[in-house]
Amino acid sequence: MYEIAIQPDDTPLRSGRRQSFSARWAELLNGMGHQVRLVQYRDRKFVEQLRGCDGFMWWFPHMPLPRRIAVRIMLALDHVGGIPIFPDGKTVWHFDDKIAQSHLLEIAGIPTPSTRVLWRYKEALEFCRNTAYPLVIKLSTGIVSDNVRLVQDRSEAEYWVRRMFRHGLFALEGSPKESSLRSSARLVRDSWRRVCGPPLGTETRVDLHKNYFLAQEFFSGNPFDTRVTVIGNRAFAFRRHNRPHDFRASGSGALDFDPTQISLDAVRIAFRVAALLRTQSLAVDVLRSDNGPTINEISYYYEGWAVAECPGHWQILGGESDGELKWVEGKVRPEDAILDDFLMLVSRMRETRRLTLTPDPQANGKPRA
Repeated sequence: MYEIAIQPDDTPLRSGRRQSFSARWAELLNGMGHQVRLVQYRDRKFVEQLRGCDGFMWWFPHMPLPRRIAVRIMLALDHVGGIPIFPDGKTVWHFDDKIAQSHLLEIAGIPTPSTRVLWRYKEALEFCRNTAYPLVIKLSTGIVSDNVRLVQDRSEAEYWVRRMFRHGLFALEGSPKESSLRSSARLVRDSWRRVCGPPLGTETRVDLHKNYFLAQEFFSGNPFDTRVTVIGNRAFAFRRHNRPHDFRASGSGALDFDPTQISLDAVRIAFRVAALLRTQSLAVDVLRSDNGPTINEISYYYEGWAVAECPGHWQILGGESDGELKWVEGKVRPEDAILDDFLMLVSRMRETRRLTLTPDPQANGKPRA
């Protein structure tokens, strides 16, 4: 039996639901006879709470608190902690950071919309003069289509460049056409946030973005995207139709779980991305371009209820490019799939330790090196 440390989570979702992966993990582990040790990252003795445990799990959301702290903790544990963790460093270091993701996907050779990150004001203005429109602009953080806008022309693009390189932005709010009164009210609110932070008692969902400009190629003719979530050798997929009179699908709530409507090349590219990035759990948003399926964004985090609504999932038998895609009927909660894989990881690491410490008869009773 194992003792698994878990950081509790309980997150309100945009869909109106609440989500707690930790509650499900604790329920399953207790049912299997394992021990659960609930820990608290805010405790000054947090590291001491992990000592003696066989693994540590934490499902944290995108809000700056706890995301900023959680990513640092998980990277430190992955580096020198010596115990299995979920999510590990490869899974989570780029979470809710579109700039990091753009570099990661480009280096990995994964097809994406053409993306530019410009760090100088004059270069950003020059880019706006010479690029094609419409154009998608984004802030580095934000989920459920937050901080994503479609820019129609050069003047609108330059408006956002000026705002990004002067005062900075907490969100892609406003437009060149907004009234002076509304613009002034927004500037006062943003100035207050810069000095005092968000109002007390509210969820911290804001980051200050300044001195960069992130622009992405717009693919027309996509009335939906395909969300594929890969957990181990399982791919769960559904279509998300765009919001009315909008190009964005994330957060629309218009979901289609019919597996016969899923293009299998979207499933295959999702398996390929997860394998290349070596992630434990990864959701990818797939768009169609003239060259086939293209990865728009990636995230370790997602609303678990939607994955659980999929009537089944695909497994891949063989390589990501040419392996057979096998359909497995039946709903599976993502929390359950993550825990199954994690317990296998804990078992492998315990066996590795056992073999390392087993006396070698050829070494005069000394443990194997």
